[in-house]
Amino acid sequence: MEKWYVKNTAGKVFGPIDLETLKGWVKDGRIEPLAGISSDLKNWMLAPLKPELEMNWVVENEPGQFYGPTHRTVLDDLKKAGSLSREARFFQDDRGAGAERLHALEGALAAKDAELARREKVFVEAQKLSGKKDLQLAAAQKTIAQRDERIAADVAALAQREGQIAELTKAVAQKEGDRARAELELAARDAEVRQLQAEIERFKDEVSELKREMEDRQAPHAREWSTEVVEPEIVTDEMPPPVARQAFDFGNASALADLERRAQQELARMGPLHAKKFFKIKK
Repeated sequence: MEKWYVKNTAGKVFGPIDLETLKGWVKDGRIEPLAGISSDLKNWMLAPLKPELEMNWVVENEPGQFYGPTHRTVLDDLKKAGSLSREARFFQDDRGAGAERLHALEGALAAKDAELARREKVFVEAQKLSGKKDLQLAAAQKTIAQRDERIAADVAALAQREGQIAELTKAVAQKEGDRARAELELAARDAEVRQLQAEIERFKDEVSELKREMEDRQAPHAREWSTEVVEPEIVTDEMPPPVARQAFDFGNASALADLERRAQQELARMGPLHAKKFFKIKK
């Protein structure tokens, strides 16, 4: 069974397919008017030149605007789909493709081939340019990656510094709290010192007052003591009672004077303070 290949105007080849399948593609509109067909991939011909495909219909959609040749079924489908204008006119070439039509088709095919070659050339140039662009893009991406790494490092360093600042801020706040507590303690101690000073001053005043009271109490009872030994005055006409004379040997004046002298010497030795205690002198 003969197999056929189809080459569209873009240069793509489809197949192999049998003749019936090729006819079905024609009716479905998959075969363009300028498409080529071949059975050996070497010798190509325009699809409308094969009578079995019945691609002998042309439509004039607008004045001077033609499409075809193609199968009548394709034109009917275009009309049903509303793709053709109301003034569209259909023509059938019953004589087949004439020499002039063939020449026009071959010229159109040559033009398509030239356009295809030009597009391929543009595509190659575009690939070269795309390669350069790819290299530039790769270089730019590398630069961006390096910049992103630097930014990430800067962000990490900034985060570390922010952490250090937070720690320092916390330490400063703690120091401020310690200083505030120290100031409160110092103020409390100053208050205690002032209170103690006030109490000391009050105690001093009380001591001074006590000293003044003691001096006032001692002033009326102060006595002057003399260590001078005074010779007793002997009175011969007055004698002690008989009992005293017998006890102290007052039989004569010399014994009495000697006793008074010893008493004055003892008082001088004791001093005023001991004398007060000895004789129990009260204020």
